[in-house]
Amino acid sequence: MPSLLELVEKINKGELIDAALLEVYQESSNAAEKFLANHARAMLDLRRSHSFLLEALEAIDYADQKVLFQFLSVLGFLGLHEQRTQPVIRFGAAALNRRETALALEAIQSGVIQDQQQAGGAYTRDRENALFIAQQYERAAQTIGWYPPSACNWNNPQIRIGYVTTALADDDASARMVSGLAKYFDGKEVKLHVYTTEANVRREKMSFSQGPFSPASAKRGKETIEILARKKAPLWTAPLDQDLAVCARELATQVFKDQVDMLIIDAAQGDPIAAVVANWQVAKTKVNLVRRSPLLGSAIDGVVYVEPTTLKSDEPFFKSRQTPTHLIAEGVELAGEGAASVTRSTFGIPEQSLILATVVNEADEPIASEFLDAMVHCLRQLPHAVLLTAGEGDVTAMKRRLESAGLSKRAGFVGKRKDLVEFLRMADVFVAPFPKTTSTGVLSAMAAGRAVVAMAGELNDPHRAQTFVGDENAVSDSIAYVERVGKLSRDAGLRNQIGEQLKQRVADQFSIEQTARAIESLCRSLIEPKQDPKRENEPRAQAA
Repeated sequence: MPSLLELVEKINKGELIDAALLEVYQESSNAAEKFLANHARAMLDLRRSHSFLLEALEAIDYADQKVLFQFLSVLGFLGLHEQRTQPVIRFGAAALNRRETALALEAIQSGVIQDQQQAGGAYTRDRENALFIAQQYERAAQTIGWYPPSACNWNNPQIRIGYVTTALADDDASARMVSGLAKYFDGKEVKLHVYTTEANVRREKMSFSQGPFSPASAKRGKETIEILARKKAPLWTAPLDQDLAVCARELATQVFKDQVDMLIIDAAQGDPIAAVVANWQVAKTKVNLVRRSPLLGSAIDGVVYVEPTTLKSDEPFFKSRQTPTHLIAEGVELAGEGAASVTRSTFGIPEQSLILATVVNEADEPIASEFLDAMVHCLRQLPHAVLLTAGEGDVTAMKRRLESAGLSKRAGFVGKRKDLVEFLRMADVFVAPFPKTTSTGVLSAMAAGRAVVAMAGELNDPHRAQTFVGDENAVSDSIAYVERVGKLSRDAGLRNQIGEQLKQRVADQFSIEQTARAIESLCRSLIEPKQDPKRENEPRAQAA
């Protein structure tokens, strides 16, 4: 007969055993045995309940909300978060069959967001699953049935660019993009309209209450909203007293009323309002701006990527659909010339310490062990150095590696920063993760005037940080990487010189002003073929 510990281990691995094997231990006079046996029996029964509930849901094509919530509760007890998304989205599809559109949209949104936040995107990263979600949004758009009052044949004296985003939060990339466009669009040529769906905010009318929820833009994006007001860029926010389907209709009506030429949809599949509106002809042309994953809707006229990493993986799919793809680097604002707003004393770092800084983004892949090994070598060879890590990415592996090396007290993790460029001004050297990295941290460090150590890559490698820093500032292997960090750490003059060169490189090639110009150019290229023939030959001033 197997021991109690052997039985518990099998149950913890998800195996189903004969419950009778636990009975003798459940009545034991030993408190520890009795505790373990009864807890194991409860987990065993939950696993069997999980199996029966799943069979029940499959029998009715996931159409019963009460049984679905029972199933989700069991999954929560068992910690099987990765199994949550598929039944929730299938329930949404079943709700669409019953024409319960708002309920369906809430369910699909819940499934997508929970998958990304609790299961690392295991379900939605699969292309077939993502296409199934896109198809449900298309069905919802047909069910809601918004139709344009007339054709989008307006001829505006200014190009009107609409920007749809899920929310405005001052520490989010979309808010920084909106602020930069409002500042740098040529006001004589371009009129910016901004729309927020508030899709992640708890609404008064909700039937599928499986969170999570965020505060409204009015609370999270006060600085961005003030900038838009100063630049006279109209802002529309979705009402919170209406369900998701009604909000989609109201957003479509507002965009059409504003006579938008190009609508930029900066949203992913976790935003059902934006995803539904993407299926309607609300503007002359619509493009999806992709940060992590595309909407995949069939009515999108083009897809704009801000990272070459994601573009390379998605390009074959859009090519097969004959949907144009574009790469526009998401530029940054240069740091000011005055005193830094973030100082070492804020974090209790002595003035004589050397600060190495890096950024780990949510969209990044897990931190590579090669980079972690390099950081350990750098900290060991530089006894006065500390490592600060910003960003909302997963830093669990980094914390574990530094702790095992006895260096955890020389590392700090500051999370997401809305003042990333100002924060990085405090650093001495920026260490770009390798072999893969994204542009946010590298360009922010360059904009702050910091020296950057980056790894070179193959010519066709979209993860090449040297694209931003230049070939002369990239190294070929991890040994050279550590040596480069050491050299810059010991030579303040050299790192200041390189920092100024990189700051100028941002100003010349990667500023938010360049981003605004690129978007203006893209807009013209997309809408000019659709212009009224009577206006085709009218001159239009070019942006400076």
